[in-house]
Amino acid sequence: MKYLIAFLVIFIAFSCQKEHGKEFIGKMQYVVDTVIVDSNGQIFDLSNDILKSDLNEGNSSLFLFNRFDHSIDLIDLDSLKIVRKFLFEAEGSEGIGEIVNFINLVQDSLVFIKSYNNSGVFDLNGKSIKRIDWINSVDSKGETFGDFPKIQKAIKSGGLRVFGITYDNYGRNVFLDVLSAQENEVSRVEIDAEKSYHDFVLAIDDPAGYFYLDPLVFLGYENDFILVSHQFSNEVYLFNPDGSFYKTAQYETAITPKRAKDPNAKSITSFEEIKEKYQFLLEQVTFGPPVWDREKNRYMRLSASRIFSDIRSSEHALLPDLDKVKVFLSVFDQEFNLISEVHIPELSRENVKYFAKDGKLWVFQNIDDELGFVVLTIL
Repeated sequence: MKYLIAFLVIFIAFSCQKEHGKEFIGKMQYVVDTVIVDSNGQIFDLSNDILKSDLNEGNSSLFLFNRFDHSIDLIDLDSLKIVRKFLFEAEGSEGIGEIVNFINLVQDSLVFIKSYNNSGVFDLNGKSIKRIDWINSVDSKGETFGDFPKIQKAIKSGGLRVFGITYDNYGRNVFLDVLSAQENEVSRVEIDAEKSYHDFVLAIDDPAGYFYLDPLVFLGYENDFILVSHQFSNEVYLFNPDGSFYKTAQYETAITPKRAKDPNAKSITSFEEIKEKYQFLLEQVTFGPPVWDREKNRYMRLSASRIFSDIRSSEHALLPDLDKVKVFLSVFDQEFNLISEVHIPELSRENVKYFAKDGKLWVFQNIDDELGFVVLTIL
């Protein structure tokens, strides 16, 4: 009887139905559903795993950029239907740029759009409201900033404030820059105290064969904090909306490493070494960005480890073919204390758009070229 009770405690129950399953592991149990958005004949842009999207304040609607016609598709997540399309111009005085990198809502009627070489705030009729001039802004020394952050996010905080991730490839550094759009002044703050960017850059500095492969850095706005996090290490930097530092959240994990092992990147002399070291990192752990669940007052975060096969589909492929991706969910309280973590077999990737809505985690899924989501309800 003792062994039977122990077996029941750790028993995993899983339904094979595609639309509904349940798993019990330790203290966490969850229900899985799969939903598909009715496109009403429209073609959604599912490239980049819908990372070029944002949600309204109540997380009831998804605003998804569509590169096919330079529009933003408004999707009602309650009815799972597209309800409107907002058209924008690529060029001209109202142009958002030919290649759009990121969008985020400043408020429900205004959208911030960052393209290849410019960024600005537009209304949903496509009219330019405010252009952001990083290049000619002034830094803390009174000098012209002269740079353009690769990743940007705008929020309303004492006026319009734009946060940007700026990279220094030569020094293998990364920075968080904060631009006050009204004063056109930039301040810079530390986001790599643990060298979680610097130590994981894989590069060949030879001018005859230069190559630079750097880890992802995530920039988010959750629970009224700007969050900066890294791909290969789990610490999270929290900043207030005015750009001032709040705290660094660090935690110990049980089912993944908290940080990938140092790849000893300084010793790299060949492209073959880069491929080996990059695979070595991906096999250990990768982290996605934390998201805030306002219904349950908690943060949620996906992470993963990868298993590669011995087969390489193309001789020019950077990595061998993937055999398996193990995705994990970590849940934290509002102070970023780790509550629980669990392997989610129903998920196959962590580097996609995911967000909390109605106390559930929604994870993007391309389902036969349709916009879908795996929805996790944590019980």
